[in-house]
Amino acid sequence: MAISKKEIKAFVSGTHNLLNDELIPVDAASKSIGWLTKDGKLELMYGRQAQGAEGTSGKSYAEHTAYKTDGTSVRFRKVSTVIQYLDGSTWTDVITGLTESDMTFSNYASLAGNFVYIGSPDDGLFKIVTANPGSYADVYDSAKNFKGYFFINKGRSIMWNTATDKTGLYGSYIDAQDSDVYTAVASEAIGSTGATNYTGTLAFKAGGSTRSCFGVLFTDGTTTLTVDFTGNVTAASAGSGTVNFMTGAYDVTFDATTVGSVTAAYQWEDSNALGVTDFSKSATRAAGQGFVVRQDKGGDAIEVVIPFEGSYFSMKGNSVYQFTLDILDVNPTNDLIRTDVGVDSLRAAVATGSGIVFMNTGNPSDPQLNILKRNPLGDNFDVSPMFPHFRFEDYTYDDVMIINWDKFVVVACKEKTAENNRLLMCDVHENTVDVAPYGIRTATQDNGLLYGGDPLSKTSYELFTGFDDMGVIVPNSWKSAGATHGTTRLKRTKNFVFKGSIAPDQVIQVYAEVEGGGNQLVGIILGSGDYVDYSASYAIGTTFIGQDTMGGGSDVQVYEFLMKLKVRLPKYRKRNLTFVATGLGYCSIQQLTDFDIWRYEDKLPKKYRTKQNVSLDGATTDEDTPTY
Repeated sequence: MAISKKEIKAFVSGTHNLLNDELIPVDAASKSIGWLTKDGKLELMYGRQAQGAEGTSGKSYAEHTAYKTDGTSVRFRKVSTVIQYLDGSTWTDVITGLTESDMTFSNYASLAGNFVYIGSPDDGLFKIVTANPGSYADVYDSAKNFKGYFFINKGRSIMWNTATDKTGLYGSYIDAQDSDVYTAVASEAIGSTGATNYTGTLAFKAGGSTRSCFGVLFTDGTTTLTVDFTGNVTAASAGSGTVNFMTGAYDVTFDATTVGSVTAAYQWEDSNALGVTDFSKSATRAAGQGFVVRQDKGGDAIEVVIPFEGSYFSMKGNSVYQFTLDILDVNPTNDLIRTDVGVDSLRAAVATGSGIVFMNTGNPSDPQLNILKRNPLGDNFDVSPMFPHFRFEDYTYDDVMIINWDKFVVVACKEKTAENNRLLMCDVHENTVDVAPYGIRTATQDNGLLYGGDPLSKTSYELFTGFDDMGVIVPNSWKSAGATHGTTRLKRTKNFVFKGSIAPDQVIQVYAEVEGGGNQLVGIILGSGDYVDYSASYAIGTTFIGQDTMGGGSDVQVYEFLMKLKVRLPKYRKRNLTFVATGLGYCSIQQLTDFDIWRYEDKLPKKYRTKQNVSLDGATTDEDTPTY
């Protein structure tokens, strides 16, 4: 008897690998890698491309994006023992001779300009003016600050896991950004009359290596050259030139010969003096000064601190503290709020619009992606699991990295390897999880794009860009739910119908499996097939950004297809389909139909149809005269 057809009109469920494959949604994957559930369809994931040259063996310890005052981004990274910035397409050394260990980077914008501060328990504390990314200052001073992980929030640094104190939470001065911390120089002698070009170093730097300058102008009394916050003489000035705000080095040229003695006016600041790297305080602490609070429960180190809803949440191996500063900065609260959850590493948590998402490894045998958020009925915070249909215990998280990218929480983890080799793409809006076949250890975003640092080499990748993975086919496989079509009766599908989009060079292999008996190739979807509608193409970008594809000059054309695949399947109680893309180019599957289904008798499939006459002791089967 024919059932006619069973249709999947859209794919919206992602991967459901916790329950038996017969119990999951019909459009879900029971196992998948390299396919993304997006906009109601299955889409082959975009690949990776190296940013700059591929590196030699090593490891990524940080990836970071900073910004100049004009909005131009500056990419930084730490690989092995060096900190580098991306100069065009070349990674250029900035700080060398460091230890092979993790570091934190934090952006800071103030009246003195745009900065990136860098710190770790092993290497200390550094400052870079983003206008001059190749220069830096070592601002570590045992009398003023500490070596540790940190970030800057609300004009103050928050530091933890210092070299000498793993369970203390530290805060710096609040940067007042006023005359108490900024020193003005009104008229510093630069050169005599009668020249056009002037080079040298501003005098402020001789007074302290941790100083930087800003607001620089040069004048001969008649003509003034104004330096903007990018370090360049403005176009409106009657001349040209540059100033390095960190080193004080200048090279300026007047359009006309100067008529009077040239002087410079500017301001300088020292973040170690009442600024974001000054953690000192008076004997009786005053508002705005540095502080330290104890978070010693359990004796385990603070792994990561996340700012959220006006508080700082310190996440340890088996507990969470909530530290909140009052508006007057004199009466904070420091509460132990959970003792049954925890994290293992520096990058195991991230703040999102809904709450703090973290990989809870408090119970190592049952890791869960959890979210900590405010209870809507009270002032306390609750922890709840996310994506309960996904089996997170299939992966290892001792070096996990989590980043919030567009609508995804991206989790870098391990599957049966020593280093990270998988990305879990967790769509918090659609409640789906898909698995990407890429391994990264660190990550950053820039202009909507996601970048990652390799766990085994000094290589940085632009992720989900292009249709190949470093020149090879993106590893992929998508296995369906175990479809029974609503009945345990035996049945047979005579045809499958597929609808989707494909590039001309792409090929999708279709495999069928009945009763777990192994995959059988039953057909191929060709991008060059007659069933592809070449009269109706549309452009798709080579870079995936969030929910949309971005194109420009690199757009490629893809085409819709609708095809029927005639198959010869044995009778089955359940069947699975598997898709594997084997070519280069875009492809997606939007609809799947079991067409022309025939229903047969209600009995076990042939492979299970054996006599069950078993002796009472279980030792003998198929007895002719069993004892009951």
